[in-house]
Parts: sequence; structure tokens; C-alpha cells
Amino acid sequence: VKPINLETSRLLLRPYSANDRGQFLALNCDPEVRCHMNGPLTRQTADKRFNHVLTGQTDGRGASWAIIEKGTGAHIGHAFLELSDSHPFHELGFLFFKSFWGRGYGTETALRLVEYCLRDAGLPGLSASVDCDHAPSIRVLEKVGLKRERVAVDDHGPFFIYSIKRKLEA
Repeated sequence: VKPINLETSRLLLRPYSANDRGQFLALNCDPEVRCHMNGPLTRQTADKRFNHVLTGQTDGRGASWAIIEKGTGAHIGHAFLELSDSHPFHELGFLFFKSFWGRGYGTETALRLVEYCLRDAGLPGLSASVDCDHAPSIRVLEKVGLKRERVAVDDHGPFFIYSIKRKLEA
């Protein structure tokens, strides 16, 4: 999957550039934003991850997008697609600055990425993992068609695995 520009009515999902480092670090070091993602990253870890995001866009390991609000040009979040440790399908993920929660941007982002990955990129399916108590993200995943498969457990506790398969044309 290649990180290309993707649009919705309100959002632009675009590949990262070096100029996005500050926003990426601010987002990933925020304890509230990452409270359901095993906690905030240290600045050093977030910086390394950003370097990985930039190189990953050219080596095919995954895809990441800066999420931009079209009306304001504000960098409001991050979306990614990566190989999953817990599922054979690529894993979808997204996070937003707290000031943009509750506006439907998660659903809009997830729906556009599901369409792109299953229809345009031809992936066989997508997966997502979500904390069992993270109701807003669970609602987003279910709204865009992912189904709960099972509960898994790691060092941080239990979480749900969701997935969606590409529908084969008849």
C-alpha cells in the first residue's frame, strides 16, 4: 500500500513530510491522545517512530498519513496501515488531537482508508486492535464495517481484534 493523497469532504490524508515532525511528536507524546494506545511515547521514541514513518513511505513496510482539516489547513491527526502482529491482514489505526474528538473525523478517516485499501489497493482485508474499554473507537470500527473477531491479551491487557474482508466481485 502506498501513502497517496486521499480526500473526504472535510479531510485530506496526505503522506508525511519532514515538516510534520513537530505535530507528529506533539500528538504521540500526549497522554490523553494515547491513553488507549499503551500510553504516550517519549520524545525520543516518537522521534524514532517519525523517522520510521518517513522511511516506511518509500520502502513499502507500511503507510502513514497526516490528517489535515481542509477548511483550516490544521494538522489534526495521524492514520497508519502496518503489518499486524496479531492478524494476517494489515492493521489500520488512527489518532487525533483531543480538540478534534467528537466531530466524526475518526469515522470519516477510517471509511476512506477502508475504501482505499480494499477497493483501490486490492488488499484482501484489514484488521484493527482496540482497547476493550475504548467505546468511541469501537463505534468507529463497527460503523465502517469491521467485525469483532476475538479478544487478545498482551503485556498491557486485553484488547479486541476487528477485521473486514474485501468482498469478491460476482
